[in-house]
Amino acid sequence: MTAQSVDTFEDAAAQARASGTPFLSELGPYILAAVTLGAARDTRSLARVLGVAHALVIRECNSLGEELGLLEIEDRGDRSQRVFVSLSDTGAALFGGGAR
Repeated sequence: MTAQSVDTFEDAAAQARASGTPFLSELGPYILAAVTLGAARDTRSLARVLGVAHALVIRECNSLGEELGLLEIEDRGDRSQRVFVSLSDTGAALFGGGAR
């Protein structure tokens, strides 16, 4: 990521944190920021971008999708354990958009 994209990424994560949403962990806002900015659309890519274990990203994405309704689970890879995600309308609303 470039310096400008890091600022944008940090700004997006800060905006998600400021929403008051009860995230499962500190990863939540960063996952939403990465998906919003198009940095990653699956959990393996998110883990690589964020520099954390894939299992932690899967756990957070499940919470963001199933408990908070901020992500939509698009697909699950049986062999790779990848989970493909996109922002839900509710998730997009955190960033001032209604369209995904």
